[in-house]
Amino acid sequence: MVVVLDLRKGEPDRLGARVLVVADTERLAAGQRVLQDLFSSRLVREVLVVAVGPRLRLPPALDGERRRVLWVGDPRGILWDADTGEAALGPEVSSEAILIDLLSQPEVFDEVVAGLDDIPYGTASPGWRIVAGRIDPEVLSQAFREVSERFHGPAQQDTATFSSPLATALPVLSGTVDLPADVLDPLIPDGPLDRMHRRAAEQIDRAARALEELTYFSPAPARAAIAGEVIAAGKALAEFRDTVARLFADIDHSDEGAKETLAMHGVKFATPAGMGATEIVAELRADVESALAERRSLTRLVSRLRLLADHSAPIGSAAFVADLWRICPDELLNALHAPADFPATLLDRFVFWRRSRAWWREQLALGPARTALDELRSRLERVAASEWMLGGARTHTSDAARTLAAALNDACAQVAGTLTDWSRAEAGQAAASPALDEEVTVRLRDRGGQLREVITGDLLDAVTGWLEPGWTALEHGDYRDVQVGLDRRIDETLRQYRYHLVHRGVQERPDFGTGDAGRQELVDAVWRQSQQVVRALRAQPGGQMLQLCGDRDLAVLLRQASAVRFAPRAVRGQGNPPGVVWTRSGQYAGTLRLVPLRPGTVEENWSGDGT
Repeated sequence: MVVVLDLRKGEPDRLGARVLVVADTERLAAGQRVLQDLFSSRLVREVLVVAVGPRLRLPPALDGERRRVLWVGDPRGILWDADTGEAALGPEVSSEAILIDLLSQPEVFDEVVAGLDDIPYGTASPGWRIVAGRIDPEVLSQAFREVSERFHGPAQQDTATFSSPLATALPVLSGTVDLPADVLDPLIPDGPLDRMHRRAAEQIDRAARALEELTYFSPAPARAAIAGEVIAAGKALAEFRDTVARLFADIDHSDEGAKETLAMHGVKFATPAGMGATEIVAELRADVESALAERRSLTRLVSRLRLLADHSAPIGSAAFVADLWRICPDELLNALHAPADFPATLLDRFVFWRRSRAWWREQLALGPARTALDELRSRLERVAASEWMLGGARTHTSDAARTLAAALNDACAQVAGTLTDWSRAEAGQAAASPALDEEVTVRLRDRGGQLREVITGDLLDAVTGWLEPGWTALEHGDYRDVQVGLDRRIDETLRQYRYHLVHRGVQERPDFGTGDAGRQELVDAVWRQSQQVVRALRAQPGGQMLQLCGDRDLAVLLRQASAVRFAPRAVRGQGNPPGVVWTRSGQYAGTLRLVPLRPGTVEENWSGDGT
């Protein structure tokens, strides 16, 4: 990191290993004490001074080996060929801010300091041939606006379910797949409900067998015995239905005594293996992070999480009481409690006996009774599994998914709002300086879509980091803690990302980034195919460049120079000249020229007040 200290604005509030001092030549001597403090500080390793203005005069603090000075006689500069001496007017705009930005890159700073060590008196006039990599403000403004719309656009419905082949709990808890066999066996063998069901089944089967054994010659007592068996079957079926109905109506998985009450009736209550909070949150996390890594729509992901929350939320066993009466209606029980008599006429009893027995079998309703009993048991098993055994797990899934959806929705709104502010700010910015070649900037204008995808991908990577502290809270059921500090983390990351885009550009992956989808393609198309970048990196120190001095200052410059070549490290590849300094910044690529001053050019000012 390079600390920039502008003596025209005041004294430093912090120091670092590298300090770039900027001052007017007329007032540089007034900074004698500040410079002495810098050179004596244990924090400061290197000091580089940029002196702006005509007639360079240096204070004693910059005497001897500590002198490393770049003299900018005129920040507007002049086009100058050091080999031929030919000069032409420059762009007539100040390049001071560009020079300071360039020297603020640690890699360039170090290289310039090393270059000045080899120059007599450690003083040189800077010049350059540079290609700007800054994104055009209008293009960046539009990209921010479009990414903002992607983060917080209209709600998108997503009917997709959480059915990843790696997920086992979520598909079951959300109803995407059928309940597994081990879960659909909630009755304790030989427990009260199991015995009650078995007793009703045996009674119905006994009555059915007695009916099958009825013959043409069976006497009236035999037919009466069959009726008695049917009545007993009806009582057993009614007892089972009514017991199950009372449990459905009275038990909720969240009740304090639910476990004990269900155990008294022979119903399992323990959460099955693999359906605990740890497994649920792990599967949620895997699915969300996979969606983010695959650059899926966040609004669609929020919709999907809300859908999961709705589908996994238990509705309570009381909601299924009506099903029991539909499966086993009172009309069926009435038919069993008061069975019809065998046809009484002699004609029906003896002549049409087979038809009469078939009619009686239908009226006794033993077949429907057995079907109703089996369906009651099936409904009990499903409700016991989904609403009692898995009730806690489903509640945790629903609450976790809804909490996660709310956190993501808030994050999307915050990101969208910030991007909208950035878009407005960029819309008012000036275009690239005419002091720089613009080919890369122009190429970026034509690739707004790729730029949008890279920015979107970076921010989706950031979402992964923002959610990181919340997973443990979700696992423990501390749902309110998920969003604690979330807005602060988002603000800090966005601030860092804004700085990253300004100083490093899109071709460099941010510190929080994990993916590079589309980034390398953008780098190849914009930087590596630029002929201006190639020419700027291969520019000869003696050729024509923009020299940051005035026309009269050329007389005090030696017609010899050294060069510092630099380019973003993201564009490093084959075919580059040797000695290129690869920077983390993505703003500039090219050659910085250091031209020594003729002996006797630099005046020493011992007054200490700049006069």
